[in-house]
Amino acid sequence: MYELTKTPFGKYTRFDLRSPLTGNGFSIVPGAGANVLDIQFGNQSILDGHTTPEELTAGKWGKSTVLFPFPNRLDGGKYTWLGKKYQFPINNEDTNNAIHGFVREEAFETEFVFLGQDLASIRCYFDYAGDRDCYPFPFSLEIEFTIHDSGKFEMQVEVINLHSTAIPMGFGWHPYYRLAHRADLHRLKLPACEKVDINDRMIPTGTSTPFQAFHALKKVEDTFLDNCFQYAKSSGTYQLTLQGEGQTLSMKASAAEFPFFQVFTPPHRESIALEPMSCNVDVFTNLQGLVSLEPEEVWKGKMSLQYAVEH
Repeated sequence: MYELTKTPFGKYTRFDLRSPLTGNGFSIVPGAGANVLDIQFGNQSILDGHTTPEELTAGKWGKSTVLFPFPNRLDGGKYTWLGKKYQFPINNEDTNNAIHGFVREEAFETEFVFLGQDLASIRCYFDYAGDRDCYPFPFSLEIEFTIHDSGKFEMQVEVINLHSTAIPMGFGWHPYYRLAHRADLHRLKLPACEKVDINDRMIPTGTSTPFQAFHALKKVEDTFLDNCFQYAKSSGTYQLTLQGEGQTLSMKASAAEFPFFQVFTPPHRESIALEPMSCNVDVFTNLQGLVSLEPEEVWKGKMSLQYAVEH
């Protein structure tokens, strides 16, 4: 049976959903953007998350960040919607762009926690009143995280438009995985895809290039990636595979819901981020994968992670 433990985590509260019998569980801080701190299977941590309240507050590398109302970068933070211009704050100074939206800065409420014999879940929500000039569009965002004894971890998301007109949106999640102590020691496999070509400010140029470097499982070694890819098919489910020290992670997402994904090997080389996204980089400008959500319409998405150990 899974159990819930709540403990102070700086000014926040940390929720630990854990099975003492299997050693499976995860930790989350709803009040800090519904940030997942850790995921464990058989007492083995697979996530490179924030380990202290100070790290969580600093938010470096965007670890486990919920990316909304857009993932990745927005060129100069500017966009036009229904004939009106808007400006997001520049929070990625190296590229002079806005990055990852703003819900990571918001406090989510806990709707429910379910503790079962072979699974546990928590559902969090954030109701936004539209009080930011850069995005004056009210919405409700609900996210449910579930862990299963079968080795599966799932994230399900629902967005409801509470505005009087259509609103623009994109969604992503930013987990970093660590199966070995260095990114270089992992093996990576990506599905058939094209790499989105970008300029020196990491904004798409409008072209893409077939990418086959990790078409088969291959050691990452000194490869550096901070790129967006588009899955080659428009339907079905794709899989991103990561292996290390006898462990395998398979991240799965629907091509219809998450046709793009980002792979990032951060400079510290301690982990690898695998990030399914509903849209391309700079989606409010290029409209590639943009969701135009009508009033009271609901958008849903789901991604899952399967963990296995070699025997």
